[in-house]
Amino acid sequence: MTREYSLAHLSMIAVPPALLVDAAAGAGFEWFSLRLTPSPSTGVDHGHLGDERALEQLRRHIDDSGAHLLDLEVVRMKGPGSVAEAGPLLEAAQALGARYVIATVEDADPVRRVDTLSALADAAARHDTSIAVEFMMFTASPTLLDCIDVVHASGATNVVVLPDVLHVIRSGGTLEQVAATDPALLPYAQICGAHGPGPASSPEEARAEGVRARLMPDEGDLPVREFVAALPTSTILAVEAPLAGQADPADPRALAAAMLAAGRRVAGETA
Repeated sequence: MTREYSLAHLSMIAVPPALLVDAAAGAGFEWFSLRLTPSPSTGVDHGHLGDERALEQLRRHIDDSGAHLLDLEVVRMKGPGSVAEAGPLLEAAQALGARYVIATVEDADPVRRVDTLSALADAAARHDTSIAVEFMMFTASPTLLDCIDVVHASGATNVVVLPDVLHVIRSGGTLEQVAATDPALLPYAQICGAHGPGPASSPEEARAEGVRARLMPDEGDLPVREFVAALPTSTILAVEAPLAGQADPADPRALAAAMLAAGRRVAGETA
């Protein structure tokens, strides 16, 4: 089975949304993601949230591209107030036709964070979208198993788990855990390469690497091919590979094409 692929905005975060759409579609990606909330780690804010005219123009651009919007980023679930704060992003998801909105768990309270996710899922449903919960070592849901627990506890049917091979390995997770996960929870996953095959020494190290020190999916020491093999064959592979010095590449389409080729190689579709 030939997989479908998505280009994550973090791979070239400074590229404006419309140009990211062009790069993804021009390179042959079926899907792409957009980061519309400001990014403190990169200093990038594309200024689309709350701007109905900009969102309408972007929606037309997406419709003309032939590619599809997989997800928007990001809701940081710090507490009950996060649901109201997510309003502009959920509205953008509905306006642009995003299948998912990514959320991260930033609340250590085990009861409150589940309640927040349940309320966020309800709000997402009212905006015709779903929630993908991404786990990272430097959040309050640091591992795949932690993330699955929170998602199951929420009881929401429009919430899935978003595994990234980098975060699985750096948090001490295993490919056996990935393979054992309910396939319904894994509609898409993120891939990249990185130096070093084991867990990170600290959350701070993991955060810095995730933002600025990744490699192409077929480079480095991560078990990316094995990770892909552990996923359901229907899982969309999202290339999230912010390369050093390539946040705003001179030729976004060429870089996107190289990322797609690398993604296909680790999936065993090309040599």
